[in-house]
Amino acid sequence: MTVAQMTTTDSVHRKLCHDLLDAIEQGDLAAVERCYAPGMTMWNNLSATTSTRDENLAALARGYEIQRRRMYNNRIIDTFDDGFVARYTCHVVLHDGSTVALSSCLVATVRNGEITHLADYMDSSKFRRRK
Repeated sequence: MTVAQMTTTDSVHRKLCHDLLDAIEQGDLAAVERCYAPGMTMWNNLSATTSTRDENLAALARGYEIQRRRMYNNRIIDTFDDGFVARYTCHVVLHDGSTVALSSCLVATVRNGEITHLADYMDSSKFRRRK
């Protein structure tokens, strides 16, 4: 692979990552959907389950119902031939004004400019315990 090809792959994957996180921040589910391949799946470390593209989009929609704002700050993105790793702090503000900041990491597999699989790792130590 030439340096020019690596730069192009890096740029494309880096833009795709930012497009995804920006769309989630903005509550733009149509833009999120454009980042995903039709058969996209997502695994989450907290539930140890895999969800489909439609299930993931529905979960994001439910999140918007309970969250006033979600921001993906301190983004560190590393790319590779078939995907990217994004490390960030997810700052969530609920409608009651309470906030939580989660250290998170997304590992994405990318094919033809679309995300085919995401592995979502969140630091659960920041979650409040239910009483």
